[in-house]
Amino acid sequence: MYDVKDTITAISSASPHQRQLSRSIIRVSGSDAQAVAATVFAVQQSFGKRGVTQAVIDVGPGIEVDALVYCFPGPGSYTGEDLIELHFFAAGVVVEKVLTSLLTKCRLAGPGEFTLRAYLNGKLDLSQAEAVAQIVAGSNRFQLAAAEKLLSGNLSKTIADVRSRLLDIMTLIEAGLDFSEEDIEFVTSEQGAETIRAIEASLREILESSIRYEELIDLPSVGLAGAANAGKSSLINALLQKERSIISDSHGTTRDVLTDVLETDKCRCAIFDCAGLGVYGGYEQILDQLAQQAAIEAIKTADFVIFCVDAAKDDYSEDAEIIKSISGASLIPVMTKCDLLNEKQVLEKSDTVDKLFDKKPLTISSLSGFGIEDLLKEIESALLAKARSSFESAEKIAVNERHRRLVTDALDNIARSAVEMSEGSDEVAAMYLRNAYDLLAGLEREDIDEAILDKIFSSFCIGK
Repeated sequence: MYDVKDTITAISSASPHQRQLSRSIIRVSGSDAQAVAATVFAVQQSFGKRGVTQAVIDVGPGIEVDALVYCFPGPGSYTGEDLIELHFFAAGVVVEKVLTSLLTKCRLAGPGEFTLRAYLNGKLDLSQAEAVAQIVAGSNRFQLAAAEKLLSGNLSKTIADVRSRLLDIMTLIEAGLDFSEEDIEFVTSEQGAETIRAIEASLREILESSIRYEELIDLPSVGLAGAANAGKSSLINALLQKERSIISDSHGTTRDVLTDVLETDKCRCAIFDCAGLGVYGGYEQILDQLAQQAAIEAIKTADFVIFCVDAAKDDYSEDAEIIKSISGASLIPVMTKCDLLNEKQVLEKSDTVDKLFDKKPLTISSLSGFGIEDLLKEIESALLAKARSSFESAEKIAVNERHRRLVTDALDNIARSAVEMSEGSDEVAAMYLRNAYDLLAGLEREDIDEAILDKIFSSFCIGK
């Protein structure tokens, strides 16, 4: 663990390019934050009150940068201690120079150390602290929404309610044990078991109906599939607007699974191109067989598959067989190479392909760019619908993997307690309930193990 008595500093904004001007933020936090920050100003500045001050940063001989200085005296700051933020426009090399000057008077913050201090100083609970890292890591609005639910404290409130109910039933059971010789029954075995099962149901609902952040933070995948020479490589290049895949009229040009990141206006996804599929044999060479195997495995794990059908060919029997071989995949049918046909032919072929998928295909020309925007919108719509279905159907609580593990272990103890209680083993039931109570306390408790804190905050970036 870091020494929390140190004054720390770090760049808290995105790293700027060395020669590109951008707005940068440098944070300084600790008991000496104001004195440390003052050392980089061309003219002496005085702080003390919360507010914003204009200042000039002395970068070097003859080089000065205008800045806004945000002063947040503790304990009313993000970290709970004196916090100074320097906001200024500069190139990356200037930002690094300013940081280097500050580091002569304090040390560089470790990953997540600003948020760690916020947690240790009671400004955030642990779930909210984790949410900060998840907001920084989020790549679309659904990930951000999930993390914001954590930051709002909804999970903490829900768990606090469950722990209160556990404490109530534990009190009754243990009171009965204390007065067992006096024949006073505070709760019957049946009542106790019923109450415990109700608590178990409430806790299980958190797992079953809540947003699991890890499922949102992993990029969804979209694969391109189809027969050999169906125009997949040209299409992925058109979607990415760069030469990602080799284009050739020869069959079998693509053997490996080629992956890149596709960004739309509203989300991002991993998109991949792989070997053309075939069903009639003829793949006798080992490389062809391995390419086929890799393609099928990749397609099976994709969230959606763009199935490419060559509009210029006459026989679609091979495509029909390939569709059967990847049954179960969510397909977006696309008719490629439409620039080789006239409008009437495109309509005729579209009707034929429609029968293969029971869905109207998008007509595409990677060469001219016709239909590419429509396909991007279709991809975006499919991805957002998938994310929205998991988001909107969930309770307004976000659950990450650490929470999930603790709640699952607590559930196991609560279930065991209900069984013991129904069988009259009140003392054992109370023991399991206390275990569950302590496990749930581990979500937020202040005396959480130092090693766990290290693991949690090591996933943060420096400056947060």
